[in-house]
Amino acid sequence: MKKYLLIISLILIGLSVKAQDGEFHVRIHGQENKGVILDTPVSSIDSMYMNPDAVNPFKVRTPNGLYSFGFTEIDSLTFPFVPVSTGNTIYVNYNGTTAEVTSPYPATQVIVTVSEAKVSITSLVSDNITYILSGTANPGRFEVVSEVSPIVKLNGVNLTNPTGKAIDLSCDAGIIMELADGTQNYISDGENSDKKAAFMSNDDLLMQGNGTLTVTGLKEHAMKVKGQFNMNSGNIVITGSVKDGIHTEGLLVQGGNIDVQSCGDDGLTSELDGYINGGFITITSPTDSINGISADSTLVINGGNINITMSGVSANCIKADKELTINGGTFVLNNSGNVSKGIKSNSTITITDGDINITSSGVTVITNYDPTYCTGIKGDTDIIISGGNIDINLPSSNNGGKGISCEGNMTISGDNTIHIETHGDGSTYTASSGTDTYSSSCLRAEGNMQILEGNITLNSTGKAGKGIKVGKKNGNTYTGTYTQGNADGSGPTLTITTSGAQIGSGGGGGPWGGGSSTKASAKAIKVGGVATIYGGTTTVNTSTSGAEGLESKTQINIEGGQHYFKCYDDCINSSGKIFFNGGVTVCFSNGNDAVDSNAGQAGAITIGNGVAFAYTTKGSPEEGFDCDNNNYIRITGTGIGISAGGSQGGGGPWGGGGSGGTVTNPAQGYKFYTSSYTFQTGKYYTLSNTSGTGGTNMVTFSFESNCSSSLALITATGMVSGSTYYVKYGTEAPTNPTTAFHGIYLGGTSSASTQAFSFTAQ
Repeated sequence: MKKYLLIISLILIGLSVKAQDGEFHVRIHGQENKGVILDTPVSSIDSMYMNPDAVNPFKVRTPNGLYSFGFTEIDSLTFPFVPVSTGNTIYVNYNGTTAEVTSPYPATQVIVTVSEAKVSITSLVSDNITYILSGTANPGRFEVVSEVSPIVKLNGVNLTNPTGKAIDLSCDAGIIMELADGTQNYISDGENSDKKAAFMSNDDLLMQGNGTLTVTGLKEHAMKVKGQFNMNSGNIVITGSVKDGIHTEGLLVQGGNIDVQSCGDDGLTSELDGYINGGFITITSPTDSINGISADSTLVINGGNINITMSGVSANCIKADKELTINGGTFVLNNSGNVSKGIKSNSTITITDGDINITSSGVTVITNYDPTYCTGIKGDTDIIISGGNIDINLPSSNNGGKGISCEGNMTISGDNTIHIETHGDGSTYTASSGTDTYSSSCLRAEGNMQILEGNITLNSTGKAGKGIKVGKKNGNTYTGTYTQGNADGSGPTLTITTSGAQIGSGGGGGPWGGGSSTKASAKAIKVGGVATIYGGTTTVNTSTSGAEGLESKTQINIEGGQHYFKCYDDCINSSGKIFFNGGVTVCFSNGNDAVDSNAGQAGAITIGNGVAFAYTTKGSPEEGFDCDNNNYIRITGTGIGISAGGSQGGGGPWGGGGSGGTVTNPAQGYKFYTSSYTFQTGKYYTLSNTSGTGGTNMVTFSFESNCSSSLALITATGMVSGSTYYVKYGTEAPTNPTTAFHGIYLGGTSSASTQAFSFTAQ
């Protein structure tokens, strides 16, 4: 050690000469991130020596006194050049329990008060003074009051003030905080503080630089800005706060890094509008009923990387009291607390772009007979999505949760990709009016829903889970319309899969059922009001009892697009009428009717200008088209309707008899084919106006599974009442069809030649 002291002494001799604009200092750096524990000019050092018999053997004597250190306290020694304060720069250097202020201004212009290591400066000049802070003090404090914007530069400072704010800044014109490049700076208050924050800016604050500021708030907030907080660059680490990590009146994040590691209240919160345009924000908290990022007014996120993990009950990763808009950015959000939310707004949520990944794993809680859910994205009014990539996962622990949910209307359009998985089971619960059920939904709107464009994949595996649920029941009426696609036939690519079992027992299908509400089933699309499909491509798969593809309690209109339903239960079901006015729709049920209307009146199922291919392999009494009475079917256009299945089984004069019926005023010929026939998979059946090879290929259809039919409806473009038509089969699909979609082939050349049966059109 003596050799080292000799070397240091020689260095000090070489550095002891004052330069014209500054001098060298000795800085002793403490272990374990304690920062600078001694900073003194070389010229002020009287001696530096070692007393091996002392508890703290390393000694440094200066005019301020004798400093003693243990070897385990010291990390390193450095010898920085510190300029003498000139121009508009003031240096504040902290030394344990003292502070030294070097200022070029007379005391009448810049009033400096130093009490131990507590520094208070009031500037009366019009200069934009730069204050450079360094060193360590406990207790320590820095306060500045200025009429013009000061620049406060943290240059390796460590301040702890157990009784108040460690940094307190005031300027009506705003304040610039600069973190010197590569420096580590530490600010903390204490549990006995009588103030609201460890770091306080009483006016607008601009944060910049490439250093790091670590703040701990042991009384209330770690940082509080009574104005707009602008973050351009730098690194802020909140190691803990009793209340908010960073509390501001306004928020603008352009860059830099914010890392809130623990907080007793919101991580980053704004009393007014908040804007995030860039930077990296990481927030982690286990606290109940708080928010990661929040704004009491509107919140707009245009970019940045946001990673938030919240594990508290009723906690939200991102929340706005008013409108919340996401125009870009990358989000990784994990909300695992009960009834928590990934993204929440008390008003409208608008998403135009961004990569959003949410995992919501908290459970549903019943309070006052009312279930409250853990949700990925929740809007109290409307949700509008016109772009972006959204991936939401609700694991099995999230029983009854919602992927994206709003109490108002939901509109999805534009170039978006949405993938939602829900795996939690639904359940029965005690409601105010008796027993009811709840279950998970990928997309849920209590108002109306429009899905106009996008690539959307929804998968629900939990009991009674829903892909899409729209509207609600008010008394004996249902509200909430569902619109898919656009009038020109364009629309989304929509894929929905459900595999959850039924819950409960008894009749009628859950909260919207006609019977007991203790039973609920999985549904791909469940709508209270009218469902209208204008376009797009739909693929639906369900596989459990009661699991229907598309259900409306009011009416279903299919106007265009291509839609495939493979369901255990009804592929398409409505309490009202069902219209096939355009597009191509294929329905294959292996456990119930393919298409089922309970309207009980003329036009219950209507073939307009659309193509509908519906079949069931369940057998009697399930049908391809079931409307209780075949007389209720209407043919109003030149479309194609092919159905196959068991005999009529829903009541009326045709109940169980396998009889046909009569269509009133059909726009083209048709046939109820009531003879038993088994359509076989692997064969392609062509409807033609001639027997044998050749003739017009009016339509070709094939089956995924053998279908034993005793009641089939056949109508196709060009069919004329009284003319004879032939159903032939072959083993090859038509060549060059204009449409080939899940067993329906329009146009092209058919090689079918073996006759299955023939009939005379009605």
